[in-house]
Amino acid sequence: MHDAPATPKARLLHLKGWAQGKFADRRVKLALAVLAVLVIGAWLYQSWAHEETDDANVVGHIHSISPRVAGTVAEVLVQDNEKVAAGQPLVRLDTAEYQVKVDQAQATYDRAKSDYDRLLPLQGNEAISQQDSDTSKEKVKVAAAQLQDAKNQLDWCTLRAPTDGRVGRKQVEAGNRVAPGSSLMAVVDGAWVVANFKETQIGRMRVGQPVSLKIDGIPGRTFRGHIESFAPGTGSTFALLPPDNATGNFTKVVQRVPVKIVLEPESIRGVEDRVLPGLSAIPVVDLTK
Repeated sequence: MHDAPATPKARLLHLKGWAQGKFADRRVKLALAVLAVLVIGAWLYQSWAHEETDDANVVGHIHSISPRVAGTVAEVLVQDNEKVAAGQPLVRLDTAEYQVKVDQAQATYDRAKSDYDRLLPLQGNEAISQQDSDTSKEKVKVAAAQLQDAKNQLDWCTLRAPTDGRVGRKQVEAGNRVAPGSSLMAVVDGAWVVANFKETQIGRMRVGQPVSLKIDGIPGRTFRGHIESFAPGTGSTFALLPPDNATGNFTKVVQRVPVKIVLEPESIRGVEDRVLPGLSAIPVVDLTK
C-alpha cells in the first residue's frame, strides 16, 4: 500500500496532481467526443450530399464493319488496336466481277443514250410516235440507274472507317469469302459512363450535376464528369423478359435506373486510350450543385 503524504503541504500537492490528472483525462475524453461528432457529422454530410454506386461501366460507340456486297477479301489494311481516321480504307474486296458489271452497265447506257439521241430529231418531224420516244427515253433512265447501282457496288468493295477510332475484334484475313452483313471488325470511339443507381438514390439527382469517378483499370486517378441524361426506364423495363407483376405473388425489388455520365475531355487527357468500354467505374454524384 502507498503511504499517505505525511505533511499538509505534501497532501496538498498530492491532491493538486490528482485534480490535474482528472482534468487531463476529461480533456482527452472531450477531444475524443468532439472528434467522434465530427466524424459522424462528416459521414452524415457525405451521405446527404453525395450518391455513389459501384454498378457502373465505361461505354463507347462500337461500329461493326460489314460489307454491303459479297466478295473475296483482297486486302486487309489494318490490324487490331490500330488507330484509324474517318474514311480510311480498312478492307478491300476483289473488284473484278464488279468492274465487269460497271462495264456492262456503261455499255447498256451508252447504247440506250445513242438510240434516244438518234430518235430525238425524228420526233419533231413526227417520223416516230410519241410512245416510241417515251419508251426510248425510259430505257435511258433505267440504264442510268443500273449504271449508278453498278458503280455503287464497285465502290462498296472498299470498306472504310465510319469515324475516328481504334480497330478491335478483327476477324477477317485476305482470301476470305465474305457475305453482306457479316461482321469483319469493329471501330470503337467515344467513352462515357453508364451508372445504374438505385431508384432510391436518384430523387435529388439532376442533369448537369458534377460527378467524380474512379476507374478500376486506371488506378490512382480521379476523373471528372457530369450527368448528361437519365434512361427513359429502369433496367428491368428493357430486359428481354420484363417482369410481370400482375401475376403470382409480388415481391418488391429496388429498381435501378441507368444514368449517362459524360467525362470531361481535359480530365482524361493523356489516358484516352486507356478509358476502354467495359471497364468498371465508381461514380460519386455531388448533389449540392
